[in-house]
Order: sequence, then structure tokens, then C-alpha cells
Amino acid sequence: MKRIKLKHIVFLISSALIVLVFLQLYQAFQLYEKKSEELNNHIENVLSKVAIRHEKASDLQRYTSFFGSDFSGQYKKALKQEFQNLVPVRESVSITDTIIYENGTAVKYLQITGDSYDSLSHVSAKHSVLARDISELSSYIKKGTKNQSKDKDGDNDLAFQLDKRVINSLFKKSKYINDLMINAFRSSGNITPTDRVNLAFLDSMITKTFEIEDLATKFNYAIFDEQGDVVEFPTYTDRYNLNIDTQSSKQVRMFPGNIFDKELTLHVSFPQTNIVLFNEMWLTLLVSVLLISLVVLSFYVMFKTILNQKHLAEVKSDFISNMTHEFKTPISTISLACEAMSDSDMNQTEASNLSPFIKMIDEENKRLGGLVEQILKSAVLDKGDIKMKRDELELNEIVSQVVGKAKIRISNGEIQLDQAVGLLPFIGDPVHTNNLISNLVDNAIKYSKEEVLIKIKTEKLKNGDYKFIISDKGIGIKNDHLDKIFDKLYRVPTGNVHDVKGYGLGLNYVKAIVDLQGWKINVKSKYGEGTTFTLIIKNTQDHE
Repeated sequence: MKRIKLKHIVFLISSALIVLVFLQLYQAFQLYEKKSEELNNHIENVLSKVAIRHEKASDLQRYTSFFGSDFSGQYKKALKQEFQNLVPVRESVSITDTIIYENGTAVKYLQITGDSYDSLSHVSAKHSVLARDISELSSYIKKGTKNQSKDKDGDNDLAFQLDKRVINSLFKKSKYINDLMINAFRSSGNITPTDRVNLAFLDSMITKTFEIEDLATKFNYAIFDEQGDVVEFPTYTDRYNLNIDTQSSKQVRMFPGNIFDKELTLHVSFPQTNIVLFNEMWLTLLVSVLLISLVVLSFYVMFKTILNQKHLAEVKSDFISNMTHEFKTPISTISLACEAMSDSDMNQTEASNLSPFIKMIDEENKRLGGLVEQILKSAVLDKGDIKMKRDELELNEIVSQVVGKAKIRISNGEIQLDQAVGLLPFIGDPVHTNNLISNLVDNAIKYSKEEVLIKIKTEKLKNGDYKFIISDKGIGIKNDHLDKIFDKLYRVPTGNVHDVKGYGLGLNYVKAIVDLQGWKINVKSKYGEGTTFTLIIKNTQDHE
């Protein structure tokens, strides 16, 4: 894959991510604006209801206080007057108190009795009707219409008409007198905002209305007069804020039905508006965040896969190039040897002269076999078909054999061997364990400098396990490559130096065998000074 194509992919992926994030943020902003507008409209409607309910409640308190004063005498006179208007009775009308139990509840009534006389027929009749006491009028106001539908005949109908006419008369009189009193106060101009507003009652009215209208949030409020000055009360509630911000608060006119008195404005501030909006939007925001995260994760996995495939393609290309070179050399050598042996002059010589060529062919053939063997090992490891034997082995013996063979290959330098005293028996696969140790020794020789200096040591640990340590004074490995040296086909870059032969299979094979046998291996290296491999071999024989 060309580098320019990879750049194009990164650009397209980044552009798609930016557009997606922008769209999600835009939708979130639009949703916030919509929810904010809905909340503001809801707050304005609720505050209007607060103002109207407060005004009605204040008027009811004034009328009720006036009507509920010592008015029983006036009430009885009104009953007599309205009774005489309904029934043609004489002046002798009497009223007595009585109690009637309705549904188990004692209710006060007044019994009105009067005599009537028909001058034409000379017939006398006594009329009697029950009317509610003045203290029961509030219950009548609530239940009178129900009683009206149930009682429509006889004395009950008469009693209902009497109650209705008396109440209407009294309300008209009380309202008229109350209006006169209010107008008198207005004309005097002595009513102050603190006289008009009961702060505790207003506070409870706001709280109750907010609960009913499902506006559950913290709030502060204050009342301002026509001059824009905050109204100060002798006592305050916890929510009354003299320093409220009128610019950010919501406002509504108090006593909207009163056009005579000075205007009062109620300002209500909601410090947790954003929390209310978030509670309504959190599910949508969560879905957006999850969507963006999922897309980002998908793009990341895809991009990482592309890089891995690109790296794998490069590694395979290097492997094929190296392997082709490794195969080409012995094939060329064998070809030259065969040409020499097939020469007519060579055939006339003695057989002893042919032995170097035969030996050359045999060595190169073994070299080709070794290359093929390593490739086959890698293929078996990839498939997972490898089966490990469990034979009794001895570490010092294996290390001595491998080191003995390796010393023959060293013309300049030495291998120092320091073995633990005694036998180091363990359970493992003889072939793969021998190959593992051989690969580590070959790797140390391959990456050594001109003068080879390798130190090999075996130890017995306190827990019974064994440690195999091999150190070289070679070219070393940079820290950037230490975590990759066990990857398949990975070779540490050597720049333009090609004298180090390999295919990236040795250490990958070592790590696979170590893992299959339950052992551990780690590496430490300092670039330019050398590398140390430490192998921990489990002494499973102690537990069997």
C-alpha cells in the first residue's frame, strides 16, 4: 500500500469523524434550545397561575374575614325577611337553633316557623323550614349544587331557595361594603406593599403551585414596586432574595385584576435551570456520546487493522526477499559444483579430486534443509498442531552440547560457560528445548561484533526452578524494538548493513516454545553494548 493512499484514508476518516461530531453537537444544541424554550414557556404559565391564584386567595381572605365576623344577627334578620317574601306569613315568625346529623356529622341548622291566614277562605296554616346556620355556609357553597339536583320538592325546595336567596343577598351586601372599604383605603393612599402581600402565604402559594405544575427545582424570588425597588418586609422567608438578578429572573405582575393600586412585580430566579434541562436531555446526550464513541472505536480498529496489514505486507516482502537470497546462495553453489564435476577434464581426474565438490554440495544441501525446516516449524506453530513431549531432561547437559557445537563456528572470540553445580533435571520436549537453546546462542553469535564475547550461566533458584542466562557484547537493541522482537517475521532494522542474516523466525519460535511449556523469558538490552536473555525453566519434576 502506497503512503499517499494511507494519507488519503486518514484524511477521509478524520473528516468523517469531524462531520459526525459537528452534527451531534448541532443536534444537541438544537435540542437544548427547544427544551429551554419549552421550560421558559412552562415557567411563564406557572407564574401566571401563581399570580391569579394568589389574587383570588387574597380576595377570598378579605371577603371571608368580613363575612365571617359577628354577623349572626344580620343573618337571622335576612332569613325572616326572605321567609316572609317566599311564604305569605304574618309578622309572628320565630327562629330556633337545632342540630341535625348528616352522615354521622352534626350540622347546625335554624328552624324558621310562621303562620299564614287566607282571608278569603278563612284557612290558617303553619309553615316551617330548615336553613343552615351561618357557620355552615362554607359547606353549602361547596355542596349546594349537589343538593339542588337531589331536593326539588316541598319543604326541601323551599329551604334551598331560602338558603340561596339569603346567601346571595348577604354576599351582595358584604361585597358592596367590602368594595366601599377598599375604595376608601385606595383614596386614602395608605396601603403599602407589605400590607397587601402576606409573604409567608405567597411563599407557600408558589411552592404548592410549582409542585402541582411539576416544576421541581430550586428558586428564589423578590417583589419590586413601580419604581423598580425591591420591597422589604419585616420578616423574610428563606427564598426571599433582596439581591436577586432581575435580568436573568422571570417576572409576573401581581394582582393582575387590580387596576387601581400601585403595580407590584414578582421576580423569580431559577439557579438550577441547566440541571433541569440536563435531566430532560441526558438520555439523548448519552445516546449521542455512545454513538460517537462507537464510530470512533470502529474507525480506530479499522485504521489499526490497515496499519497492521501494511506492516505485515512489508514484513512478508522483506521475508521473501531474504529467503530468496538465502535459497539462491546454496543453489548457486550446488550448480557451480555440478558444472565443475560434469566438466570432461574433471572426469579424467582421480575421485579424490571430486570430494571437495561433493562435500560442498552436501553442506549446501543441509543448509537448504535447515531453511525449509525453519519455515515448516513456523507453519506448524501458526496452525497450533505442535505437540510437546514430556521427557526427563537435564539442563547442564543440553547447554554443554549446544555451546560445544557453537564454539566451532567462532574464529575470533569465546563463549564463557558458568554452570550450576550438580544436575538440573526437568520435564520438557528434547527436540524443541534443544532448538530453543540453540536459537538463543545462534542469535547471540549473529549479532555480536567482530570479536565475539558471550557469557552463558545456569542457576538453580530457591523455589526449585532453573535460570538460563545468555549475555553478549554485540550491537544491542533499541528500546523501541524490544517489545517487538518476538513477533513473527520481525527483524530489528540495521539500516544499510546487510551482513546480519535472518528471517524473523528464530525468536518467534523461541517465544512460542517457552509459552507452550509454561516457562518465562525476558530480554534486556542497551543499544551498542549488548543484550541479555533470561529464561526461567519450571522444574515440574519436583511436583510429579
